[in-house]
Amino acid sequence: MAKRVAQMIEDQVHFWRMNHPVEHKLQHKGQNLPVITISREFGARGAAIARILEKKLGFKVWDKEILEVISEKLGSDVNYMKSLDEHTQNAVEDTIFGFLNRKSTNLNYSIYLVRALQAIEKYGNAIIVGRGGNFVCRHKKTFNVRIVSPLHLRVEWIAQVQDISIEEARVVVKTKDEERAKFTHHNFNKSINCPIGYDMILNSGTMSLDSISELIIDGYQRKIGFKVSVMQAH
Repeated sequence: MAKRVAQMIEDQVHFWRMNHPVEHKLQHKGQNLPVITISREFGARGAAIARILEKKLGFKVWDKEILEVISEKLGSDVNYMKSLDEHTQNAVEDTIFGFLNRKSTNLNYSIYLVRALQAIEKYGNAIIVGRGGNFVCRHKKTFNVRIVSPLHLRVEWIAQVQDISIEEARVVVKTKDEERAKFTHHNFNKSINCPIGYDMILNSGTMSLDSISELIIDGYQRKIGFKVSVMQAH
């Protein structure tokens, strides 16, 4: 019988701890540190900021890795999970599709996503990228961040990294933004753009990624009430 998602997360977190000696420093009064969630507009480079924080704090980033855990639990291909990730599907169509194709539906994905995020939050010392993490994690010290950037800068960035035209990039960015907004509303009945859902909203179009990471760490320390060990990112 397949392990529960929570147990899979626990196993992976344990493996990560054993291979990261800095872990013993990342505790306060015997407790692991609260998680940081990063919501992001598409092309605002939120994932890149998460990786900088990973190096500075020694935290584990959970981004696409979440899909691997869920796909193992549901017995689905990771690429299929990506088709469900941060997308929505009409409930009736979803049920029929799952029945006819014997594949994991958006509903099952959402259920296991919440379980995975809750398990990650339980063990702390982690950065959750997207997937409604700020709406699922309930610990009072969880630090929720939103990364935004002007549309034209995001379009230029996506055109560059995906090697597509500005016109094509604009369509991609707007589509992704809409999908993420619909995903959040559908699964959590929340608006992804509501500022109340975040402790801090930062514009990556006006500051360097490293400066943003420093602001996040400062805000995080202020919320949890004490300083943490910070390493130099290389």
